[in-house]
Amino acid sequence: MVTNIIWQNQYSLPELIFRRFRLAIYRAVALVAIILALLLFIIFVLVAAAPFIEEARWTVFFPPEPGAKLFWLSVILAGYAWYRLDREHAWYPALSSSAGEISVEKHLSEEVWRVLEKSYAYANRMQHPAVEPLHLLAASLSFVTGQRVFSRLGVDSAKLSATLRHGLSKLIPSPIPGLSTETINVLKKATELSLVRKSRHVEMSEVLVAISSGESIVTEVLEELEIKPEALDNVTAWYSLRRKLVNLRSRQGRSASFRPHRALDRTYSAVATPFLNRVAQDLTSLAARGYLMPCVGRSRETTEAYHIIEGGQSSVVLVGEPGIGRGSILEGIAQDMAAEEVPAVLQDKHLLLLSTAQLLSGANPAEAGERLLRVLNEAVHAGNIILAIKDIHQIIGLDAGSGQDLSLGDVLASAVSNHQLIIITTTTNASWREMVERSSLGQILQRVEIKELDDNSSIQVLESRVPGIEMQHHVYFSYGALAQAVTLAKRYLPDRYLPEKAISLLEEVAIYARERTGKDGMITAEHVAQVLANKVHVPVTQITAAESQKLLNLEQILHERIIGQDEAVKLVSQALRRARVNLRDQKRPVSSFLFLGPTGVGKTELAKVVAAEYFGGEDKMVRLDMSEYQTAESLYRLVGAPAGVGGEHGLLTEAVRRTPYTLVLLDELEKAHSDILNVFLQVLDDGRLTDASGRTIDFTNTIIIATSNAATAFIQEQLQQNVPLENIRRGLLRGGLQQYFRPEFLNRFDAIVVFKPLEIVEVEQVAGLMISKLTRELEAKGIHLKALPETIKELAVKGFDPLYGARPLRRVIQDNIDSALATQMLTGKITRRDVVVLEPGGVIRVEKAEK
Repeated sequence: MVTNIIWQNQYSLPELIFRRFRLAIYRAVALVAIILALLLFIIFVLVAAAPFIEEARWTVFFPPEPGAKLFWLSVILAGYAWYRLDREHAWYPALSSSAGEISVEKHLSEEVWRVLEKSYAYANRMQHPAVEPLHLLAASLSFVTGQRVFSRLGVDSAKLSATLRHGLSKLIPSPIPGLSTETINVLKKATELSLVRKSRHVEMSEVLVAISSGESIVTEVLEELEIKPEALDNVTAWYSLRRKLVNLRSRQGRSASFRPHRALDRTYSAVATPFLNRVAQDLTSLAARGYLMPCVGRSRETTEAYHIIEGGQSSVVLVGEPGIGRGSILEGIAQDMAAEEVPAVLQDKHLLLLSTAQLLSGANPAEAGERLLRVLNEAVHAGNIILAIKDIHQIIGLDAGSGQDLSLGDVLASAVSNHQLIIITTTTNASWREMVERSSLGQILQRVEIKELDDNSSIQVLESRVPGIEMQHHVYFSYGALAQAVTLAKRYLPDRYLPEKAISLLEEVAIYARERTGKDGMITAEHVAQVLANKVHVPVTQITAAESQKLLNLEQILHERIIGQDEAVKLVSQALRRARVNLRDQKRPVSSFLFLGPTGVGKTELAKVVAAEYFGGEDKMVRLDMSEYQTAESLYRLVGAPAGVGGEHGLLTEAVRRTPYTLVLLDELEKAHSDILNVFLQVLDDGRLTDASGRTIDFTNTIIIATSNAATAFIQEQLQQNVPLENIRRGLLRGGLQQYFRPEFLNRFDAIVVFKPLEIVEVEQVAGLMISKLTRELEAKGIHLKALPETIKELAVKGFDPLYGARPLRRVIQDNIDSALATQMLTGKITRRDVVVLEPGGVIRVEKAEK
């Protein structure tokens, strides 16, 4: 273990310049040596090939000995090797955690030395005696790592330069010349981080992370630039990962030159495995050649699998949801095996991934069983093969064709139980419960649970996948885009799992952004938000000036369809504004309301308007008539029935699972059974509900509105006494609603909204809205409709009922206007371009258009 990390020397700017000059001379000498050796060798070959120049062979450079050619060839190879070592910094000692003491200077990359030199220049220019971390940060922007890191962070270059200049002007440097104590500590921290990241040398990416973790003015600068330390840490790790991926690609190219034709999947075992080579892929060989992507964030799962195998168990099953990364763990194990970073029982072995599709393709049960036996026999006899099988449930239960009522799973279980073979398999949670767990194979498989990655690990997975997407679509992702993809995918795509759903989202974003930004355009977090908003029809993008104005005037917009009910419109508008700027509890529904009041006052209409304004359409609504849920058994209709009862999906849970961004309208809530109310108590409190299949349904993206006619008499009585609505609401909570709902249930709603009965003047306005709607429908047919004010008043009087509010008004308009218009249109009395005038007394006057 490392006992001490030290910095030995204080360097001056001339010393750093001289060091760079000395290295340049070394490289120049190496290059000249290579060129000279190559020229001498060419001349030697020419002379040796010309027998008529026999007298030229006396020269000391071209001795006639038989080994001369080999001698000069070795000179060239030695020079080239020296040059490559220089390029790879291989002559610098590599970092090792087993060293007793580490001198930082011996492990700095060439770029870090150049940054140090530039930092001295900055300090001298500003007459600062000491080089501080802020000088390092400023100097890093002149080199490729700093430029790329801050570009990925999406920092505006002008703002970055201005902020750094301001920070340097405020800097109070140490009076002691050379590197300040804080700067030396930064380099030591960078060395520690390089050890953790298993880097060969201390790179500039690690130095940037170390700078951000210090207690200095650098922290203020980064805060001003809105750069969080964890973001900088992830981006530098991303940059380091890109270097490793580049190395992997170069290894692929080199290995492809030497790989035998059609031998990619050979296990190179001492025993021939011809059939196994046809139906399996050697993951260990692929890992050694750099063909597999890094496995990120799964050290716990791989370690658990190793412990199971070390403990004498010979079978492991990785159980997790689709898209969660089970296949990536298999590839991670193969990479560990290729690097010999596995327990002894797995060393010198190959992990072969069996293709069940190729194994079973075109085979009847007898042939499938025979093929599996051949695979097992070859693997056992080879002695150095570990078998990996994805989706093991696909072969559980398949008839082995032996006539002994055996399945392929039984055949595989027999081979494993005799400790003849180690297998690592995968399956889903549902398949494990339903098919694998109770089978003979399931009895011997040791389960390793694979959970969904956390946000930070998911971002790191995206960092490893993004280079391929960038290359394919010719775009450039900012770090903010990756973080946004994880955040939004986790919140708005509940049916899928990280990291797969975030990767898919980024692929869609790349296509979307390429069309708008052009080739090599920068993809930002806002591009990700736009794609997701279009995908799920919820407002997640940044609020534009136009939308901001709309939100501020939301009451006016709602009043275009809702007449009166100022208090209700105000409460709903305030809740939607809070939701749009994310000032809400993310673990509960977006908003929840209980609308109270008599029939026909606009409760359901306001719910429709909310669905249209927030989710983009009135169809984004799940409407449940709670009068149909008056028994305890009706709960099955909401959440689904167990398999033994019927196994059907629930109306509510299935609708929200398929469309998580919706408004749930519960009509006449007071008529529901108490068990049903308990279900909604959980939804309002936790934002989730478990259906009969055991799936957790996410309600955090829904708006829940319940309507009720409960305590209508109490509300009307209080309004007749001119009691303010707020006092009526308090009276309802204190006792008016106790006979219908429990207090803890009422307290779960964000707001209880009291709707007052409509006045005749307000009913006239409602009639005007209905006639306007009819006018728009006729305009689409080329017919112009006019309604006289007296006609609208007459309709309002006929359609007003103190008990049912404006509800009878629609029937009045249908009977007196719609039916008459339909008859005249069918008889040809009303045609296109005609003007229809609605007069009092139900008279319809038609003004014919001029021909």
